[in-house]
Amino acid sequence: MLLNTPETRFEEIYRIYEGSFPDVERRTREGQKKVFGDPCYRIRVVEEEGEILAFLGYWELSACVFLEHLATTEKCRGKGYGKQLVEEVIGESSKPVFLEIEPVTEEDPMTGRRAGFYERIGFHLNFFYYEQMPLKAGDMPTPLQIMSYGKGVTEEEFKVYKEEIYETVYGVKNI
Repeated sequence: MLLNTPETRFEEIYRIYEGSFPDVERRTREGQKKVFGDPCYRIRVVEEEGEILAFLGYWELSACVFLEHLATTEKCRGKGYGKQLVEEVIGESSKPVFLEIEPVTEEDPMTGRRAGFYERIGFHLNFFYYEQMPLKAGDMPTPLQIMSYGKGVTEEEFKVYKEEIYETVYGVKNI
């Protein structure tokens, strides 16, 4: 379900967000509140009995859709809620859909499981260099990988989308 006024559920969503992502992959509370007010930002949730069990925060940009944060409460992991949210967005958009993941490594098996989750939905892991720009002051760019829905893309093909993602999501121009 798409939340039309996500700011009214901010605290509930922020608790899930804070418990699901490492510090370098999330904004400050104030920074995330500001994002909730951005006209390009959307929040979808799975909710039962008035409680949010999972959310997907994403950006409806002019050239693409950028999935930024997908998380479920710990008690609801593995129940298909994340897949449901991603598939809702894909089903409603005719634009290319992208997301960032941590590089897949043997040292951290969760990275491979995460990539596999998205691959089962239809995303492709792209192997060009990419950095997530800092989400808050004091953070450094983080090396990540881009996944694209439906087919792989080259670094050159991704460039126009990267420019819009960097400018709108991270506030970085002229990359």
